[in-house]
This record gives sequence, C-alpha cells and structure tokens, in this order.
Amino acid sequence: MKNIKIITRADDAGSSKSANEAILQTIKAGFIKNVSLMAPGAFISEAATMFAGEKSICFGFHATLNAEWDKVKWKPLTDVGKNSGLTDDNGYFLAYPAMFKETKPKIEIIIKEYDAQLDKLTKLGFAIAYVDSHMFEEIFVEGLVDAKREWATRKGLINHMDYNNSPTDINKEENTKNLAQFLYSLPNGQYLYVVHPALYTDEMLETGHKGYPGSEVARGRALETRVVSDPELIKFAAENGIAAIRYDEAI
Repeated sequence: MKNIKIITRADDAGSSKSANEAILQTIKAGFIKNVSLMAPGAFISEAATMFAGEKSICFGFHATLNAEWDKVKWKPLTDVGKNSGLTDDNGYFLAYPAMFKETKPKIEIIIKEYDAQLDKLTKLGFAIAYVDSHMFEEIFVEGLVDAKREWATRKGLINHMDYNNSPTDINKEENTKNLAQFLYSLPNGQYLYVVHPALYTDEMLETGHKGYPGSEVARGRALETRVVSDPELIKFAAENGIAAIRYDEAI
C-alpha cells in the first residue's frame, strides 16, 4: 500500500464557460480538491453560482497578470495606466510574464491589482484559502516573490510556492492517459498535480496561439477532464493509498 498525498488543483475557473462546466464535472467526480479562480475572467460570476455549496473544495486566488491567447484576453481590474508595464496599447494584459523583465512593472501596482482581484472573488462569495499564479508572474519581477509572500501572509492565505512539488513529466500526455499508474510509480510523499479542465467546444477552439493552436488546447484540456473524472482512477487511488488532498490539509 502506497502513502501518497497529492494536492489536486484545477486552474482557470472563470476563464470560460467550457472551463467552468468541466471543472464542475471534476468536482462532482471527487478527485479534484482545489479550484483556482481567475478574477478577470469573463465567466467568474457564473463560476460563483455554479460552485456555490461545493464544500469539499478549497478555493484559491489564481493571480492573473498576463493573457497568453491570441483571441481571448483579460484586462486588469484596476486602472493601472498606460505605462504600468502590465498592459499592451489596448489595455489588455501582456501575453507572457517573462515580458516583465523588459517592462519592469512596479510592485506596488501589482499588489494593488492583487487586492482588487482578491476582493472581487470574496465579494462573489468565495472563501479563498490560498494564492497561486497563472504563469508564475512573481519570478519575473525583481522582489515580487518576497512581496507576494508578505501579501499572502497579511491576507491569511496559503502561498502556493511552499507546495510546488510537482512530479517531473506528470503533465506529459502519455502520463495523463495512464495517470493511475504514474501516481502509483511515485515514491511515498506529498505532491502537487495541476490540470486545466475544459470541454472540447467552439469556445475552446478560439483559444490558442501560434505555437499552441486552439485545437490542441481544447483536445488536451478535454483529455485532462476525462482522466480526472474517471471513476476507475478514483477507485484505484482509494484502494492503493493515493489520497487527493486540499491545500489546507497539506503539510
């Protein structure tokens, strides 16, 4: 019998109807224990309605400072100004946080945006227990790792960076398809597993960019949805000492 604890997290709730519906499916299946919420997403209010009453879930603030897709974009919730280093000429978040190395946004502007995004989630009724990041924005702004940690402490939130033990190659497609056996192959311990559930829909086909077309985004996310909703995976895990846990249950 194994002794594996795995923080199972579904990201990008609120980003699309397809994500919301798929995440709800995975919640009902029982393997996903943590859901990360994207406050600037166009469907975050819908997510609040759909996930209301889901007491098994630990909800988190998915700090969002970039918008990587070509057609689907998000804007800051605060008036950051044209020279903030966070947005393009149309007011949308930049595509990638690595761009912050050049644009050098000020930490105080970022913290103000964190405040606004967290406030929106709590006003929607979410009990936020942890903070993570959409694409690790904190590592691309000098001093932001420490500033975000201090901010999380001040807000009473668990910092995802303290629980970032994700097994190498766990998100490779062959390992996703054989997730039960992959998890069983791990040494005993505590791990993080992050997925991005979504349904294969026209909406998801509109995501993507030059290096990662929408058809591949939709296919990969639909695969993750099927895998983590599979009753056989959940049965195997229960019978073999693999326990999905919440951030607030983690060591």
